[in-house]
Amino acid sequence: MITKLYGYIRPNSLLFYGSIFSFFFFLTGLFAPAFLTQVLNKVNQNLLTVFSTYYLWVGLITVIAAVVILFLPLRKQRLGDEKPAFSYFSWVALLYSTGMGSGLLLRAVQEPTYYLNNPPVATANSKVTALQYTFFHWGFTPWAMYSLFGLIVAYNLYVKKVPTLLDAIVPYAKSKTVKYIASIFIILITITGVIASLGLGTAQVVNGIEYAFKVTYGTNFLLLMVVFIGIVATYSALTGINKVIKFLADFDFTFSIILMLFIGFFLNFNTFLYQTALAFYNYVIHFFEMSLSFGSYKTAPSFTQEWTVFYWAFWLAWVPFTGIFIARISKGRTIKEFLITTIFIPTLATVIWFSVFANSAFDIITTDDNTQFNDVFSSLFVFLEHFPFHYITFFIAGLLVLISIINSVDSAIFVLGMFSDKGNENPSKKHKLGWGFIITATALGLTAIGTTELLNGISNLLVIMALPFSFLYGYIVFMFFKNTIVKKEALSDRYKS
Repeated sequence: MITKLYGYIRPNSLLFYGSIFSFFFFLTGLFAPAFLTQVLNKVNQNLLTVFSTYYLWVGLITVIAAVVILFLPLRKQRLGDEKPAFSYFSWVALLYSTGMGSGLLLRAVQEPTYYLNNPPVATANSKVTALQYTFFHWGFTPWAMYSLFGLIVAYNLYVKKVPTLLDAIVPYAKSKTVKYIASIFIILITITGVIASLGLGTAQVVNGIEYAFKVTYGTNFLLLMVVFIGIVATYSALTGINKVIKFLADFDFTFSIILMLFIGFFLNFNTFLYQTALAFYNYVIHFFEMSLSFGSYKTAPSFTQEWTVFYWAFWLAWVPFTGIFIARISKGRTIKEFLITTIFIPTLATVIWFSVFANSAFDIITTDDNTQFNDVFSSLFVFLEHFPFHYITFFIAGLLVLISIINSVDSAIFVLGMFSDKGNENPSKKHKLGWGFIITATALGLTAIGTTELLNGISNLLVIMALPFSFLYGYIVFMFFKNTIVKKEALSDRYKS
């Protein structure tokens, strides 16, 4: 099988460079994990010293750029002549499951309770502030990062009719070398983002199993789970978007709502409504202060780097494959419809999701141990144990995490297949098989350092890899505004000539 995969990979340069990247992390993670962790830590510390403020500006400018487009005449433009291929429910389900489904389960309880116990800023209402910062890290900024990139790709592909996927991303780059380097950056950052999801999500599944059955399986079981998820995700990608990928997204979205409603049944509704509304209001009116960490919302450098900068780097790492996937499933929508559905609806859904789980967790820790939700991998299962039928909810939560990871990985495989197969909207099976193998092998290497160092290692790698991509992203957005909105150049005429 490996010989056959090599036959697929070697003639294709993008698959080849992806495999080299994968091979490096596979070997160093398995045989020199301490060395890998040390190098990532050192490089990351140096970058954060210089670029922390830069990352904050990237997040803010992205949101502003997306909102500006929403008020331009361009918003009426339809992305292609075809009718939308997916219903609103399936469209939103695919956005949810691909964009951050596993992360919402991973952080549902741990993050807001951490902010409650360790307030980012001085506040009169620590619960509201905890919610506010959770909304900040999971709201407008990440979805704007995804949406803006996806919009540019969709606009160039379906309106301007550029010939290839790479031309849709960097359409104004005349140099083939620039386009080639851009494609390599996008491939590597996509691999980085998806292995982060695969590694962290798998660790949560394993910790949930261990917590439910009071057993300890260790790193070997974790690695086996990575292989299992990689195989299932590859199979899902091989079937295409309209089959397993869509089915899993619909299932994941539906049962996530059911789980949320079950937890919400035990809430004090008046308290929930008040704290959620106030936190969201504060988030909106103090958005600029929070985004740039100044004024009454100036956070400690350690918090900014470990939380906000980490998240902005994480979302940037997910931008290429999530944005391209969003473009692929949004053909036929208007730009206004696209922006509202890919930024504001997911943000409001995220606000409700975190509010339900966080307010329930706040009630628990006021009368119980306030550190019980500290572990990012087991916090959700510790939380569910406080409610009736917890073995059923254990199973549902574990299954949802598993499906969310699979949906993230199969979407990335599909998009990477589009890239290496010359922009084919339905890439061949050999390309998807090759990327499935590469992603699984890379995740194996990084996961081999163990759950204790996994989050730290992935955080460092994301910040490092997201930096060069952020420069490319800035260039892409600038050229889109300059040529499409200001000059209104017709790319289709240019490529015809």
